[in-house]
Amino acid sequence: MSGEAPPIDRWLAELGLEIVGSAGDPSGRAVSRDVILDGQRRFDLRVTVAWVAGVGCSLWAYYGLEAMEIPKRTYARMLRANFDYPFVKFAITDDDRPMLMTELPTTALDRHELGRGLVRLSVVADRLMEETASAVADRGVLPDWGDRDSRNAALMRAYRAEVESTMPDWEPPRPRVRRPSILSRLLGRA
Repeated sequence: MSGEAPPIDRWLAELGLEIVGSAGDPSGRAVSRDVILDGQRRFDLRVTVAWVAGVGCSLWAYYGLEAMEIPKRTYARMLRANFDYPFVKFAITDDDRPMLMTELPTTALDRHELGRGLVRLSVVADRLMEETASAVADRGVLPDWGDRDSRNAALMRAYRAEVESTMPDWEPPRPRVRRPSILSRLLGRA
C-alpha cells in the first residue's frame, strides 16, 4: 500500500465491529481506531488498530489495568506466550501496564488480515485468562462473564479456526475444586 490510508473504518464495519474511539493525523498519514472484542471466554478487550504510512499496521490491546503490580510468575507466563504463540507479543508499557500486540504486513493488509489479527489477540487473551488473571483484574478476581454472549461471534466464527490452526493445542483449565479449610474440617463444616 502507498502512503494512502487503507479503508480501516470500512473494514471494521464489514467485520461487524463498532469503533469506540478514533484519532488520526490531519494529513491522513496516520489512523488510529479503538474497538472492543469479546472472545469465547475473555470479554471487553479494548484493541487499538493503528496504521502509519511507511511503517505499517499494529494492533495492541491494553491487557490489564493501569499501574498494576504484576507478579513475576504472571509476567514470566506472558513472556513465555511470546515464544508459544506466533505473531503476538506481550510487553509492559512505561506505566507498567501489560499490553498484547501483533503487527500486520503492509503488503498483504486487507480486511481478512485485519480480521485474523484481531481474532489472534482475542484467542490468546481467551487462552491465558486464568494464568494472567492478576494482570487482568484487580486482586486477580475475574468478572463473571458466564452469562454473556460475544458481541463479535460472527468475527470469531469467520477466523478463529484458521487462527487456532497456527497455534499449539490447548484445552481450558479444569475448574479447581475448593477443598474445605482445616478450620472448617475441625469445626465439622466440611
